[in-house]
Amino acid sequence: MRLAEYIGRYPSIRVAEPADNEIILAFYDQAPMQTSAFALQYQRAPDFFRLLRYQADRAYVFINVDDAGAVRGVAALSLRPGWMDGKPVTIGYLGDLRVGLDRRIAARWLRWYGEVLANAHEIEELSDCSVWFTAVLDDNAAARRALTRSARGGPTYVPLAPFTMRNVVARLPFQRRRDRGWHVSVACTNDVGALTEFFEAENRQLPLGFRGELSRRLQHWDGLRVTDFVLASDAGGIVACVAPWSPSLAKQTIVSRVPPVLRAIGRAASALPGRPLRVPMANEALRAAYLTHLTFASRLGPDVRAAVFRVLLDHVFDRWPETNWHCAAVADFRDWDLGRALGGYVQQRVPITVYSVVPPGRPVGDVDALRRAGPPAFEMAIV
Repeated sequence: MRLAEYIGRYPSIRVAEPADNEIILAFYDQAPMQTSAFALQYQRAPDFFRLLRYQADRAYVFINVDDAGAVRGVAALSLRPGWMDGKPVTIGYLGDLRVGLDRRIAARWLRWYGEVLANAHEIEELSDCSVWFTAVLDDNAAARRALTRSARGGPTYVPLAPFTMRNVVARLPFQRRRDRGWHVSVACTNDVGALTEFFEAENRQLPLGFRGELSRRLQHWDGLRVTDFVLASDAGGIVACVAPWSPSLAKQTIVSRVPPVLRAIGRAASALPGRPLRVPMANEALRAAYLTHLTFASRLGPDVRAAVFRVLLDHVFDRWPETNWHCAAVADFRDWDLGRALGGYVQQRVPITVYSVVPPGRPVGDVDALRRAGPPAFEMAIV
């Protein structure tokens, strides 16, 4: 059946269209995301759908509305080409799940979400998707309770890959460079072919690997250019790549509460030459350069991988005086432990977990094999 036919069974739920942008934004912005240290609010103005276009060419937004037409729940699915066990598949990301304060509505919304996933194989627009996943801040206790303690009939959220979002805010002076013989350079147009081949080949071996994504992103991610990529190479070719990039045209992170110690440090640093440390003030948008497309050659051992990352980060921070960033943000999976190579950098850490989302009635045992395969392909910048 078609998606519209399936959704038509539920009078209060419909697939959102661009005309629904304003009412979705109004609902989405109502509640900040609370963590132990900060109060964060993700704003998606002026276009809620723009971030979804960064995620994939195929995306659907569902809204639950009351009799007055007010939004009571939002959920989104994006589907992209991917790799699993070296085979081409379609991978689904579940994002933007928001519900109102009414617990009954929240429970019904999660059950409905579970029904969609359980019946996806019968819905033409979703039938090719075989894997679903999402990510949740560990400190967002309300979201974790709502999702991991699924209501009866809801999907099962199984922890897949914990990571630390390292918001690197400064490099201490007089740090010794650690190039170790790698050639580090900014990519140019002549590198597109080799970069694309490297990115695709490595993703083919990753859980939830990106398939055909690099060329699509260069076309659709606002402001992303091949010259944003930093490459590390040795005699065997490219060993790692990264591209600092900001999704600020699609989402803004507003920090509505900053710990007093950080506020004081930020005020003191503002008087220093070159502003080596920039701390956002309360209610200011966080200017983060996400270290996107971070990819390592599978032939690198753990210690070498961390050392190569340090070289890439040093190169990124060489540009720090020319930027207006508050931080450079990197998703450091526990199995990577890149933090071991970050001595001399000041950072703020946020624990996050990638979850495999198992539809109701499906076995959860398959997640074990997925977990053993190592960190998945994942971009925090676009979630």
